[in-house]
Amino acid sequence: MRIAMASAGLDRLAEGQWTLHSRFTQAVNFSHASGALLTFYRYGKGMGPVGILLSTHDFARLSMVTAFEKQGQTLFINGMPLSARRVLTLTITPGCLVLPDLSSFCAVSGLCGPLHQLSLNAPPCQSLLQGLQRWSCGEKPDWLALTGLGPGLTPSGDDMLVGAMAVLFASQFSSYIQQHPFLPSADQLALLTTSVSCSYLNSARVGAFSSPVLRVVRHLQHGRDPLPAIRRLLAVGHTSGADMLVGMVVALKWLQMSPRRSRHARSGNDSYIYSGSGDRELFPRRQLVTQNARRD
Repeated sequence: MRIAMASAGLDRLAEGQWTLHSRFTQAVNFSHASGALLTFYRYGKGMGPVGILLSTHDFARLSMVTAFEKQGQTLFINGMPLSARRVLTLTITPGCLVLPDLSSFCAVSGLCGPLHQLSLNAPPCQSLLQGLQRWSCGEKPDWLALTGLGPGLTPSGDDMLVGAMAVLFASQFSSYIQQHPFLPSADQLALLTTSVSCSYLNSARVGAFSSPVLRVVRHLQHGRDPLPAIRRLLAVGHTSGADMLVGMVVALKWLQMSPRRSRHARSGNDSYIYSGSGDRELFPRRQLVTQNARRD
């Protein structure tokens, strides 16, 4: 039996035959007849919400695999079982959040320009803000202006939605988002964007995210310097990391500046947004997300 370093999300995937979808230097994607994807990740660049994490040595040996059989948490490759040493749960625990300072980041996002010049007036940011408003009011958000927008296997608009959803699951909307759909159905989504992007979005709808995204969220929650985690996120894809960060920042700014739009999102005292009182010495370079909403 071959042992992988870790796995995540396999319990959400169908059993049976999986075949090669696409192959890259850091990841190999396999598809199921249902349209779902399962990915082999090479150690060193983080791990996505669904797949197997392999050492550099094992990734090199298994990267040329073209098919396997999935049975539970075990994959059978040419009859040889592959299972993981650890099963990870790549989900977010709600907690207080701070707004990161992007002034030192010159990385360019796919749709909104350089991060240090990010403006909420950019059309993609406006589309995201408007969708957040509609959704928080109990209406169905219209993501046609974002889904599938931009080049690549994970278009920039989709990456922005993933980043925004990570913030929502980490905020006071964590329960609300599980009860009120944020995205189109999986079948509808498949008509709007790529299969790889669908995999990340469908994981995000159940609160599962890649390890680089989780690392940024946890640093923003726990008062640790987020800059190293942000740099790791920015190393993801050509602009995917930057686009996810844009989505996170837009959602955080929406939480900061907007009145509470739905009584459904409120349950008792809101413990998920920093008031900033007494925390300036802990977060000297980051603007604290404040709650300016009143009870409905």
